[in-house]
Amino acid sequence: MLVRRKAPARRGMTIVESALVLSVFLLLLFGMFEYCRFLLVLHVTNNAAREGARYASVNTDKPADFPSVDFTDGAGKTFRSIRAYTRDRMGGTQGNIDGFRVAVYAVDPVGLTLDPPVVRPKSLSTTAYPDPFDPADPNAVPWNSAPFPDRLAVTIDGSYRPILPTFLLMPSNIPINVTAMIGGEG
Repeated sequence: MLVRRKAPARRGMTIVESALVLSVFLLLLFGMFEYCRFLLVLHVTNNAAREGARYASVNTDKPADFPSVDFTDGAGKTFRSIRAYTRDRMGGTQGNIDGFRVAVYAVDPVGLTLDPPVVRPKSLSTTAYPDPFDPADPNAVPWNSAPFPDRLAVTIDGSYRPILPTFLLMPSNIPINVTAMIGGEG
């Protein structure tokens, strides 16, 4: 006669194994979601900077304060400022960027001849380059003084903040600095 022995109960072991596998799976899943969210913000920021540079290029006839102040022409048509236009192109994703800033400036052509090229604001001084985010900088050249073939640039700056940085072992802030450059049409 054959005697069958009962297998030891494994109910508790199944729960422990499931918890371990599920925690690793969820960690990977949330990591993929966060990385895709970062790529979305970076992609939208690149597109917004490019659209802002194009908008600045076709509006070089506007006054020097047009980057931050809307302009109304003689016929009563209002043009959005370059910063507002660029922010609109972010489609709300600028809320994911702490310290979101937009700068519009004429590019120093000498910096573009360097190896590697350096995109920096055109300056009235030969020793110091202005901060593109400070319109009151005394060395700053007006943004709309970039005749063809000089370049205009729009820079978007800030830092991306992940939703779960400590859970995913990510830095709490990832710097974002995107610059789009285009030829002046003025």
